[in-house]
Amino acid sequence: MHANAFAALVLALATGPLPPPQTPATDIADIDAYIETRLEQTNVPGAAWAVVTAEGIEHHAAWGETGDGEPVTDSTPFLWGSVAKPVTATAVMTLVEDGRVGLDEPVRTYLPDFTLADPTRAERITVRHLLEQTSGIPEGTGITDRFDPGPDPYADALADLADAETFAEPGTEFEYASANYLVLGALVQTVSGMPYEDYLRAAVLDPLGMDTAVAAADAAASVPHGHTFAFGQPVAIDAPFDPTGPSYGYLGGSAADLAAFAAASLPGGEGAVSPDSVALMQTPAVAMNERIDYGLGWKIDDRNADLGTSTVWHTGGAPGYFAAVILLPEHGRAVVIAQNAYGHFQDGALVGTALGAARVAAGGDGYKLETDWLYPAALAAIAALLLIGVVLVVRTFRRLRSGVTAAGRRWRVWAAMAGWAVAGAAVAYGAAVTVPGMAPSRILFQLMAPDLAWGLYAVAFAALVLATVRLWLGVVRLRAPRTAGDSPGGR
Repeated sequence: MHANAFAALVLALATGPLPPPQTPATDIADIDAYIETRLEQTNVPGAAWAVVTAEGIEHHAAWGETGDGEPVTDSTPFLWGSVAKPVTATAVMTLVEDGRVGLDEPVRTYLPDFTLADPTRAERITVRHLLEQTSGIPEGTGITDRFDPGPDPYADALADLADAETFAEPGTEFEYASANYLVLGALVQTVSGMPYEDYLRAAVLDPLGMDTAVAAADAAASVPHGHTFAFGQPVAIDAPFDPTGPSYGYLGGSAADLAAFAAASLPGGEGAVSPDSVALMQTPAVAMNERIDYGLGWKIDDRNADLGTSTVWHTGGAPGYFAAVILLPEHGRAVVIAQNAYGHFQDGALVGTALGAARVAAGGDGYKLETDWLYPAALAAIAALLLIGVVLVVRTFRRLRSGVTAAGRRWRVWAAMAGWAVAGAAVAYGAAVTVPGMAPSRILFQLMAPDLAWGLYAVAFAALVLATVRLWLGVVRLRAPRTAGDSPGGR
């Protein structure tokens, strides 16, 4: 793409004013109808959304119920997941504009204790690298999504990050990692001399009128239950909260709060930072993949170029919730949506609802719901493993009850016992440890894919039970009295 198109945009900004954004002639009812159809198709219990211009909310709507059984309204609070990242980037840019932070200064300038397993690489990581997600810090460091922190959670997280291995030289490769934005939260807190959530409210939330934003544990306690998915159906859960989360994934608030942030992020919007800073944040800095670029806290692509606009966006999922802010800069329009359900295997469908609604708002047709075969295939595989385990356990018990002959060749029995023990332990370890270990944390795995999580734990238990009963069978055969036909040479 994307570099040439955005270079032209920057050149236009430098040489003269752009023409005013042209909002497509889209019937608001079409946007509502599309979203409501998608919500029904994806089994989301409740949602709120808004269509936004730089002047504010053009249209808002709410649908369904909260996890507490109350009607969703435009003031219902949600958690926003990684939509927190462009908000945090905005907070950092306020410090940049004040001259208190330099984008190309090493992080250690502001956080002297910041280090990694490779301290020389840690020395070279800059603030810009964190914002662009090119620091070399990988996802899965274990410092995020911690719900029982100590009195200084940012300091604890930074201390634990010291053992993290980097995957590349700073500034060379992109990898989406929430740890980058947790470090930015610690940086903002240290430079401002205020708790992160206090500075965020003073510098970003309050100036933008995000009055009901959720940025601290006490406010998060008022968020209604969200939902996860089990076998495709929504199940209410109590949304947990990480005190360092507002910097990377546990910020929240109403759809009206999301709309206020979107309005400030559109061309002509009055924001917490200057238009130049907004433009810099929304300029591609590194490729995420062949189609999507990443700026400073924003994703940018040309999926709606055929409709006359670039697309600047971010989505986010937290346990129980999903949210999105989709900007259509050349149309001067945005769509925001918050949904009170989230699951790992439902992520694509939920993102599709938001991006499809934005496409309708841009004058196009929304995306059709695509079937994800991986989720039912994974459930079917787990069910098959459980069935096999149960059948083998039952057959083994029947052999034990019907009487067992003594071992003919004892070494074969010992070999079989060893094989069952190794196989059972391997399957149990893979199901209970290896696969859950691929998630950012075991708690998140259970919250975002509970059916898979508990199914795998059941497979692990069945494997251990099967190994135990097969060992029991072997012991019984070894101890059984021999008869003439049981001699080593007999059959």
